[in-house]
Amino acid sequence: MVPDEKKPIPWGLPPLRSEVLARQAQAAAVPEDREKEAELPEYFPEPSAHYASNGYMPLDRLEALSGRQRLGIFVGGALLLGGTALLASLGGCLMSAQGGGEPCPMHVVAELVRGGHNASNTVAWDRLAEMTDLYGHRMTASRAYDLSAEWVVRTANSDPNLTAYTEPVWVDEWVRGSESLELLVPTREGGRVPLQLLGLGSSAPTPAGGIEANVVPVHSFDELARLGNATISGSVVLFNFPYTGYGQVARFRSRGAVEAAKYGARAVLVRTLAPDSSFHSVHTGSSVRAAIPGAAISPADANMIERMYRRAQAGASPDHVFPRVRLSMDSRLREHARQSANVIIDLKGAELPDEIVLLSGHFDSWDVGVGAMDDGAGAFLGWEAARMIAAAGVAPRRTIRVVMWNNEETRQRGAHAYFDRHRDEIKRHRLAVESDIGVFEPWGLVVAAEDSVVERMRAFGANALRALGGGNVTATDREAPGEDIAVLCKHGVPCAGFLSVNPETGAAPGDPHWEDHYFRYHHASSDRVEAIDKHQLRRSAAALAAWAYMAAEY
Repeated sequence: MVPDEKKPIPWGLPPLRSEVLARQAQAAAVPEDREKEAELPEYFPEPSAHYASNGYMPLDRLEALSGRQRLGIFVGGALLLGGTALLASLGGCLMSAQGGGEPCPMHVVAELVRGGHNASNTVAWDRLAEMTDLYGHRMTASRAYDLSAEWVVRTANSDPNLTAYTEPVWVDEWVRGSESLELLVPTREGGRVPLQLLGLGSSAPTPAGGIEANVVPVHSFDELARLGNATISGSVVLFNFPYTGYGQVARFRSRGAVEAAKYGARAVLVRTLAPDSSFHSVHTGSSVRAAIPGAAISPADANMIERMYRRAQAGASPDHVFPRVRLSMDSRLREHARQSANVIIDLKGAELPDEIVLLSGHFDSWDVGVGAMDDGAGAFLGWEAARMIAAAGVAPRRTIRVVMWNNEETRQRGAHAYFDRHRDEIKRHRLAVESDIGVFEPWGLVVAAEDSVVERMRAFGANALRALGGGNVTATDREAPGEDIAVLCKHGVPCAGFLSVNPETGAAPGDPHWEDHYFRYHHASSDRVEAIDKHQLRRSAAALAAWAYMAAEY
């Protein structure tokens, strides 16, 4: 989600947020050598009741309205978004359209909304399927990443009025190599049980020949500290914890190896960060590089190891022995290994081409699955939104830029490279939108802006997108609503994150299980194009296109 700053956007630019964010970061600072055990705050500050109904008007009801009534919906929404300046220009726009001139922005938005219901348009999904079928995953620094980027540039340049190119990014290269994990169980046939694992991104390798050691399960960093060197030294630490939400448990994956190494652990195993219903899947993810290796295992295997440990502690039977594993990992890391690229697609503005509305998702993925959901769909969402606007036949006033970020999964090198390259243009970015939490049925935006801005955006979304979805708006002042746009947000660009409805349950942002569907596929071999519905992707692209077009116009 990326922000843009230009001359007064319909809802006006917020003040620079860097000082506010700095104060928030200082207040929330956690000492480097200690992780906070307190539950992290909910991502969305508003109560879930706020999201109980999206208030959208079904298409058949909208079609039944008279032309005057439909006009009222779009005028009302546009007026709330653009204020009196828009109202003053609306009459001339209407007269121009009636006289055969260019259509008004509200007419273009209506056309985009209608396009969201065009079931024959599966372009975005078809392209995502083709690219991932051809090249597979897009791990940063891999040849597959470069081939995929070249394919997008070639294909996007075949779209009328779109210009695609790349910009250089220097990236690290982490290669998984071979890896294996065995649980030594004397009562099993052969005395061992092969377990699925995935090394964590940036992990150190095991020594040659691997590691064999007992496993000690812990549930928190506090418990790890209480056990201390006397129990932990020489062992493999297993972080086994209830899944209470990704944001609440991600610290164990990211810093588990660093913390365990302080007490002499030889390696770390981390329960996969996924809802408990994904009990036998294994998901990878980034970690802070430590002196010891770290890997993820399935929830089921984590629970089995802990049960064995507790039985051995109780000592009720000689068959109950402490769990012991044999771990081998041959990963390799080269820092600043090679030059790769961000992918950029521009739809040039007709009147203010130097001012930018930025739509984005990250292009890199992990080396398991093909990254269709995380975040191929998010990257292609912006591309399809720009393509739909271009196909409407009316150039936006400002440039709509799609950025497919490199290296979001570990160091956000693509985001920082973009900022450095465009440093002098940041003030001309009007809005930055990022999609990186799955693309399903459109819900709307989470926005980092002043309350008055949020209210005007909320009114526009409720009016202009009633027939499609994607018009809800909620606010956050706690963090940037996207990993890659954070550097832009910090420097005063208004930011928004594009959000979807949980396709399994219909849960909306704010519901405690809203993200569960996404995290079942996240960073796992199951992240394939089948995780994305082609019609939901089109409807989301149409909703994003409506937001982008209005931001580019006013």
